[in-house]
Amino acid sequence: MIEHIYHIELEEERHQGGVRALLAKAFGPGRMGRAIYRLREGVPPDPSLCFVMVNSHGQVLGVVRNYRVRVGESEMPALLLGPIAVAQSHEKIGLAARLIRHTAATARERNFAVIYLVGDPNYYGEFGFAATTAAQVSIENLEPGKIILGLELTPGAALNMKGDIKTDMSILLEQLNQWG
Repeated sequence: MIEHIYHIELEEERHQGGVRALLAKAFGPGRMGRAIYRLREGVPPDPSLCFVMVNSHGQVLGVVRNYRVRVGESEMPALLLGPIAVAQSHEKIGLAARLIRHTAATARERNFAVIYLVGDPNYYGEFGFAATTAAQVSIENLEPGKIILGLELTPGAALNMKGDIKTDMSILLEQLNQWG
């Protein structure tokens, strides 16, 4: 029987086993060689923007992580959404959609200007992501056929985002300050 009561929580240490298993199953062992994974390498996701979908038993059924990024010379805060994954047993019932909408709402509340991702425009278009919003940005060594999409959270922000998407190291400084 499939559990039908799900809720979104901030990703915490107790979720790590379920998160790792979901990501490994969804993206396979070759995922670390992809440009999008290399971009995120060595930089943690923003812990205040990483969410899991759990059932009433605490089982992780979905995950979305978000990384702070900078685009070219712009000082506007932006995010890179992903990876996002849902347990195969719970696909096609809207869990990923809920995670994406929750991410967008939270990012908007936190004054991020744009969210970028690499993905299928037919799927992500439903949430407002479009290639036109990301037309002026690039990711170094992105594989042929991969498409960068953007969701503008601040009207007009995408016009000021030009150049390479790079990870924003400010999250490391924040974490060091918290620990120190």
